Amino acid sequence: MGMILKKSFITSLAVVSLTYAVSLQEIIQTAKENSPVLKQKSIEIKIQDAVEKQKKAERFGEVDIFGAYNRYEGSRILYPISIPLNPQSVVGAKNQFIGGISYSVPIFTGFQIKKSIEIAGLGKKLKEIRYRLTKNEIIYNIKVLYLKILSLQKQKKALETYRNSLQELYKNISEMVKVGRKPEVDLLKVRYDLENVNASVQEIENNINSLKESLKALSGKEDLDLSTLEEVSLSSKYPEINLLQNVEKLDSIKQIYLQEKINRKKIQIAKGEYLPKIFLKASAQRNMGNDEYKDLWQISINITYNLFDFGRRKQSYIENRLRLLKTKQQEKDIKLSLISKIKDAVNKIKTAEAKIRAKEKQISFAKEVEKIEKAKYEEGVSELYNYLYAKSQLYMAKSLYYQALYDKEMAVSYLQYLLEEYEDE
Repeated sequence: MGMILKKSFITSLAVVSLTYAVSLQEIIQTAKENSPVLKQKSIEIKIQDAVEKQKKAERFGEVDIFGAYNRYEGSRILYPISIPLNPQSVVGAKNQFIGGISYSVPIFTGFQIKKSIEIAGLGKKLKEIRYRLTKNEIIYNIKVLYLKILSLQKQKKALETYRNSLQELYKNISEMVKVGRKPEVDLLKVRYDLENVNASVQEIENNINSLKESLKALSGKEDLDLSTLEEVSLSSKYPEINLLQNVEKLDSIKQIYLQEKINRKKIQIAKGEYLPKIFLKASAQRNMGNDEYKDLWQISINITYNLFDFGRRKQSYIENRLRLLKTKQQEKDIKLSLISKIKDAVNKIKTAEAKIRAKEKQISFAKEVEKIEKAKYEEGVSELYNYLYAKSQLYMAKSLYYQALYDKEMAVSYLQYLLEEYEDE
């Protein structure tokens, strides 16, 4: 008895493992963890973070150690001497060693370092926004592929039901042919339709397999088990939109604003090129030779000012001004394009809803027509063609109904994508 229960338990586990269906959210989570595209974007954020820290470090200057070995043809003075001269204090050596340490720090650079730090910070925010936008795009693409597969599976199931019906009809007609109630040509007509259905089923199966491979590529996991997909809950509503309010808050617009800020600061850097630059430098060194040494130190402030550069600074300023103007035009273009796409998405949802209502009615009508044509054919008052056509129209209507259902869901997903509602998924 215990052995029987054990076998039954193992069998149940096997059935459960075979019928496990992967969900849309599981695939999305897999993509977040494994997508090479997202990992690249994540690395870009870290790179920009390193750039920002690098720019901040420039404010503190740098410390260098230096050294030199010089050999001369004759003795050279080892270290500078001061007035009054004392010949006995002059020390010379052919072989001289110099070692020391220096520290240089920028005091004023025309605000270039300050603006570079600010640009690096804005650049990091820009990379973070582009990471989110990329994630949203991947999630949307995964959802579309997932819905297309579910849609094709429903259409395939409808065709398989139609094929089973044709096979059953073939058997019935075979019996009628044997007793002389129906002509043998009717069997050929059914066989003809069966071949068409088989080809359609195979085509859908191939399309499903191709979509699954694309889904694996997006998830970043080649061995992802997509043999069974979990059904999704179809949306009954779609997001409410306030175009002027929503568009301004979207990352796709925010990234343009950030780029504008970056370009403005680059213009300020270009203007800073016309200002002088001031550096503080301090150094300490030891000069050695003939067992003698002298420790020396100095502090200096260096000021440089570029009087003429043959138009380099001017062209740099013009370049950055033009980049800013280009970004402003991009902002207008993206806003108009985004508003147009949002309106188009809403229209697609409404179109899909109209198709769903139409297909529901068509299915109801097709059922009645198929029922009537079946009775007429069995009574011998109508051709088989009419019955087969009515049957095919019924299953075609069912197939298109499923397609319309998932088309609406994809349209809703597209609107959610445009409104960036996948951020926290």
